[in-house]
Amino acid sequence: MAINVAPIMSKLSGERGAFHSEADFQHAFAWELQRQHVGAQIRLETRPTQGQHLDILMREGGRELAIELKYLTAAWSGVDHGEELHLLNHGAQDIRGYDCVKDLVRVEHFVRSRPDATGLVVVLSNDPAYWRPITHDRETNASQFRLREGTVLEGIRAWGALTGEGTKKNRTADLVLAGRYACVWKPYSNLDGRRGEFRSLAWGVS
Repeated sequence: MAINVAPIMSKLSGERGAFHSEADFQHAFAWELQRQHVGAQIRLETRPTQGQHLDILMREGGRELAIELKYLTAAWSGVDHGEELHLLNHGAQDIRGYDCVKDLVRVEHFVRSRPDATGLVVVLSNDPAYWRPITHDRETNASQFRLREGTVLEGIRAWGALTGEGTKKNRTADLVLAGRYACVWKPYSNLDGRRGEFRSLAWGVS
């Protein structure tokens, strides 16, 4: 089941320019998905089989769609549609990038294990460090996990040899992607103040 994520994000951005947290984003996304697919089963925080975990699982017409969402924020405070928000500064773009690639691997594993299954990974951020294009040719310890505009994620993604143990804590494993995923950031919303610009990134998994 392939869905077009653009109408969902467009509808969300018209109602919510930002979210309080990743859980808030997940809930809003699932709610809009249900509105656009009235007959579908939408489940949050599912464990479809032992050892598997998905943010959202959608079932419709005998097909399944696995969805992972990431909300990567820089500090921002302001008002959106009359609602006051205070976003935390997550930082640690290398670690967060690893987690995004790990989500892709998780969804790929689910799709391979189920007939008639597809997947989707969506990233929303107001931190330009994620999408700023690369301006040098140097390899860094976290190069394989950067999500910068124009980057292509494929094959084995691994930390550089000099990566500190603190950075790799609980994230030591190399990540192996079966597919090829281009990083193309799309405008989401533009709110007042520094770090008020939000962009989204979406990868379909088939």
